[in-house]
Amino acid sequence: MPKYVFCFLLSILLLCACEGVSTPAPIPTPTPANNSIKVVEDEPSIPSIQLPDIASVVEKVMPSVVQVITDVQQTSIFGRSSIRQSQGSGVFFDKRGYLLTNHHVIENARSIEIALLNRQRITATVIGTDPETDLAVLKVNPEEIENLVIAKFGNTNKTRIGDWVITIGSPLGFEGSVTVGVVSAKERSLDIDTYTRLYDLIQTDAVINPGNSGGPLLNLNGEVIGINTAIIRGGQADGLGFAINIDTASAISTQLIENGRVIRPRMGITIRDVTPASAAELKLPVDEGVLIVSVSENGPADRSGLKPNDVIVRIDNHPLSSTTNLASLILQKYRVGDTIIITVARNNMYMTYEVTLENLD
Repeated sequence: MPKYVFCFLLSILLLCACEGVSTPAPIPTPTPANNSIKVVEDEPSIPSIQLPDIASVVEKVMPSVVQVITDVQQTSIFGRSSIRQSQGSGVFFDKRGYLLTNHHVIENARSIEIALLNRQRITATVIGTDPETDLAVLKVNPEEIENLVIAKFGNTNKTRIGDWVITIGSPLGFEGSVTVGVVSAKERSLDIDTYTRLYDLIQTDAVINPGNSGGPLLNLNGEVIGINTAIIRGGQADGLGFAINIDTASAISTQLIENGRVIRPRMGITIRDVTPASAAELKLPVDEGVLIVSVSENGPADRSGLKPNDVIVRIDNHPLSSTTNLASLILQKYRVGDTIIITVARNNMYMTYEVTLENLD
């Protein structure tokens, strides 16, 4: 065999031997883009939403809420006299048998009864009323009530817009009715009629109807933070209920129990809110505060040197931004005879005056 043929055959045999022992390369496993594999079961569970325990609050406070039933004498256009029965709500706040309700609930009443949760009816007497805040204090003999339950007042300074609130009352005579909502706003003011303007109100979307008046507005601790007083209805309004701040109600009830009436400290001024719009229109030096519109002649403010168009920005160490602030501060913090230091903005200057509060009723 020729030498070159032998070499050619040997090369072919070696090539076939190499192909026979070759091992296939493994198929690479695809690597996830983020270098990790997520398994659904490994995901943390979605936390459940904890709703407020409304029922427990209602069970605790409901026995302190009453239906206030009044007989009111009315005269027809023909001069005929008749008795009309009306009703509202109230809440016990003192173990001596005192309860809060609205002035308009018992106004012109010839007789007043309260109906308890157990249907017991007791005659109530009027300790005092205050039309300016639409509040009234009634009293019953606590010995006539078995297991008298007293509602606790809350701290409205800790109440936030958006907090849950609960109302209990007797709308349209349906006693013990409960509604739930939130605090929509604080420090509201509202014109009730030509002569009455309520200050420092809590606005809520908890449903309030005729008959809820005088009942409590509660926080989730079961504390009273307001006394329901008014609603706006008709037209495009919906969900606009108002309650008297319990800080105001507490101050008023104390005076009614002590004096039978409210003795108000006053400065002898008429006021209005300062807004950026009114500040620009009147060329005021500040765009927030309480504008003095007029000063009573020889009144406390007049004798101290305060003038119309002064803007009150501070009383003692309390800054003021609205008439609501001023009205609630004077009512809750001061008494007749107290001397206060008022800071006003006048002609681009801040000036201070001492004013001694008087009873101008």
